[in-house]
Amino acid sequence: MCSLRCVIDATVPPGPAPRRERAARVGILITFLLSAATALAQQGAKDLTETSLEDLASIQVYSASKHMQSASEAPSAVTVITADQIQKYGYRTLGDILRSVRGFYITSDRNYSYVGVRGFARLGDWNSRVLLLVDGHRTNDHIFGQAMIGSEFLVDVDLIERVEIIRGPSSSLYGAGAFFAVINVITRKPQQLKGWELSFEPASFDTYKERASYGGHYKGIDLLLSGSFYNSQGQTLFFPEFNNPATNYGITRHTDYESYQHILANVSFRGFTLQGLFSARDKGAPTAYFGTVFNDPRTRNLDYHQYFDLSYQHSVGEKWDLVAWTSFDQSRLEAPLAYSTGLPDGSVALDKYSDRGNWWSGGLQLSRTLLEKHKLTFGSELTDNLRQDQGYYAAVGKVFTADPASSLISALYAQDEFVITHKISLSGGLRYDHYTYFGGTTNPRLGLIYHPFQPTTFKLLYGSAFRAPEVYEIFPDIGPFLDSNLRLKPETIHTVEGVVEEGLGQGFKLSGSVFRNRIDHLISLQTDTSDGQLVYRNSGKAQATGMEIEFTGRVSNGLQGTTSFSYVDADEDDRADQKLSNSVRHMAKFNLIVPLIQKQLFAALDAQYTGRRLTLAGKTVSGFPVFNVTLLGHTLGKHLDLSTSFYNILNKKYFDPGRPEDVQDAIQQDGRNFRVKLTWRFGE
Repeated sequence: MCSLRCVIDATVPPGPAPRRERAARVGILITFLLSAATALAQQGAKDLTETSLEDLASIQVYSASKHMQSASEAPSAVTVITADQIQKYGYRTLGDILRSVRGFYITSDRNYSYVGVRGFARLGDWNSRVLLLVDGHRTNDHIFGQAMIGSEFLVDVDLIERVEIIRGPSSSLYGAGAFFAVINVITRKPQQLKGWELSFEPASFDTYKERASYGGHYKGIDLLLSGSFYNSQGQTLFFPEFNNPATNYGITRHTDYESYQHILANVSFRGFTLQGLFSARDKGAPTAYFGTVFNDPRTRNLDYHQYFDLSYQHSVGEKWDLVAWTSFDQSRLEAPLAYSTGLPDGSVALDKYSDRGNWWSGGLQLSRTLLEKHKLTFGSELTDNLRQDQGYYAAVGKVFTADPASSLISALYAQDEFVITHKISLSGGLRYDHYTYFGGTTNPRLGLIYHPFQPTTFKLLYGSAFRAPEVYEIFPDIGPFLDSNLRLKPETIHTVEGVVEEGLGQGFKLSGSVFRNRIDHLISLQTDTSDGQLVYRNSGKAQATGMEIEFTGRVSNGLQGTTSFSYVDADEDDRADQKLSNSVRHMAKFNLIVPLIQKQLFAALDAQYTGRRLTLAGKTVSGFPVFNVTLLGHTLGKHLDLSTSFYNILNKKYFDPGRPEDVQDAIQQDGRNFRVKLTWRFGE
């Protein structure tokens, strides 16, 4: 039962402490003292968000097979991050959440965040090799295939109930984009709020965020409505590539700004659920990408995405379960670009790139259990990409170039989960997708699951998936940046994986995976030697062999944590000496929650080590550790929470590789920063 949530976030740059920073530090001290004092007075109160030890051992997931099942029965390696973990670790974005998950890492170009999975994060793509869902609704857009995971993610993280992360190819169920992983963000339902939740978050860099949410039940109707509003002036940044008098010695101010608005609504009534989402974001581009003028705040990205999704769930007779849904999405990008005219007066012209995407989708799924041994699932989907338009306006000459496009996608899929014995089960699935612009593709998945003993699980998994070439990759010839390639083919991946999950007493679990990925028809951004333009091509093959090991545990007093290590060896074109750019070989994660005062005051450590990576220029960015610490206090029972989070607390200086459109071969990331978060709830 949740109501009003107030969140105060503060982020302060390293260096001398100005008046605002000193005031923020006083706020932190007050937060700590108030949390401790009120917690001492309420040690008997119960934290309703905590899961039990039994829940940890038999956590349920939906996304692996499109129905609820225990994670140990799912035909994949699964990670679930809960709302309780999001709050206690101080995660601010979906990117923060994924950064803590084994095998995942994040790259930022200070415009968007990009996710890498198991050693693969191609510089120049747009998160199109992971499928991002919100309550099962596909959010990757239909021009770039882009999944928004950073501050640009469409949903406020405070509205997340849990995040289900399904590793491996899943095109047998989900079609295109389910290449390396499926990430399904499950939002909180109206019955989980039952009242008001408000938040206000001031932060450093002149940052403010507000949120108001309401959830309730009235005459059989469940309603949730939430709005989040964010504004940041951003940081003053230094880029050594522009360190000369003509470009302000590489210092840029007022170009790192960001603002967004997110509105989410859920209405449920007698098996029907209507979800509506609106997201708008305005982000400055401080890197002077695509050759734009350095230190000009007019170069920016304006992203919009909104959708309506109507679904219906019902039992047909006594045996079949029916799920039907239909949705309509709109996405839009406006990107003003400030370019020098080259005239002696130093004048600047403002060009503009734009895209418009409108698409309708619908689907039907039937499932049943047959002979108590088979769980059958059948489904069909249809997507009509009504509009996949791109346009470019050149201010010099006032020339507008438009490239309209549309397409149709249809799909059929089937899955059978066969319980052979009480210890052995077999999961098999197959899906066929047909695209109007390249034809059809069929992708299977097989999983053999063996439970030799009650706490032990072995999984042997095989799957294939595809990534359809995006419209932006095929027809990007509308501006001065890229050439088109009408012969571009889909990427394909084939994966073999072995998984071991071992329970070590109540509340403890040891997991391990070994895997091999093989990618064919790899789509890469290259330079055309004939004209010097960038172009997307099927450049060859890539392969990756790796292993992951993870230990998770929780004891009865609330102490809980996870530690993991990942190793991946990824090569391109089957050559051991041709390493992939932005590929991480070694990663280590450590997360720990310590109850300082039982169920009232918690300290959490979120630590990651990311190994070195190659840049596009063939240089290396060093590996780096990052330590984040959060202190959370429940000060008025379930009504008011206070927390303080310190990010990159050791002020580690580290870099991410730059993208092809960037001047920078490596881009420095944020140093030490912090936030103070207030959470206030009250009922109806």
